Amino acid sequence: MENRMTASQGQVEELKREVVDQRVQLSVTQTQLQFYKDQLSVTQSQVEEMRRETTAQAADLVTLKVRLTASEGEVKDLQTENLAQEARQSLSERHVEELKAENEGRPKVAFYTALTDSGAVGPYRTDTPLVYSKVFTNIGNPYSPVTGVSTAPVRGVNCFRFIAADIRSSGNIGVNMYKNDLLIMGNGVYNTDSHAKLVANAVTLELEQGDMIRMRLPSGFGLLHYPHNYSTFSGFLLFPM
Repeated sequence: MENRMTASQGQVEELKREVVDQRVQLSVTQTQLQFYKDQLSVTQSQVEEMRRETTAQAADLVTLKVRLTASEGEVKDLQTENLAQEARQSLSERHVEELKAENEGRPKVAFYTALTDSGAVGPYRTDTPLVYSKVFTNIGNPYSPVTGVSTAPVRGVNCFRFIAADIRSSGNIGVNMYKNDLLIMGNGVYNTDSHAKLVANAVTLELEQGDMIRMRLPSGFGLLHYPHNYSTFSGFLLFPM
């Protein structure tokens, strides 16, 4: 009987030791499990951080792509604008060349003259041709200082101007303009106070090649000319036709 009790107590002690061992193993296992949990948590945190970094990098990449696309668009816009500017410059240069060619081919006609420095001209009893012998400009040679006639070298529209002056009292001041034998314009004024008086006018005429413009001093009218060139006659071609 006593032997059996001793055997049972030994078994109990053995069971106790096994329980203690199992508890120790369980504790170790729990510790390891907690460690693995902690490691897993750290790993998950690292994964989450890497995900955030990857997302941020992806966002940065998208931003860079957008900027790159915008830059490429700006470059294309600049290239397009540059091409447009080059086209406009080329067009302007062609226009300039065309204008130069047109200007070089266009006849150039202009003259400016004044009466002589001999002093008084008129009055006469009959209409008298006026010869403006002082020639300052005679481009294209439309004016003859010998006859006082301006002859149209080409068909076109011309502008003519004159000034008639005198300071003598009790006298008529003025001139008449003729196209060939047709009176185009007659202007005059009567001087009563011995002060300088003048008449000035201009006319635009369509002329055929060879048409002649001349100035005449009407009967009873007079002019007074000094070196200051008070009485003048000028004209120029506006454009050929």
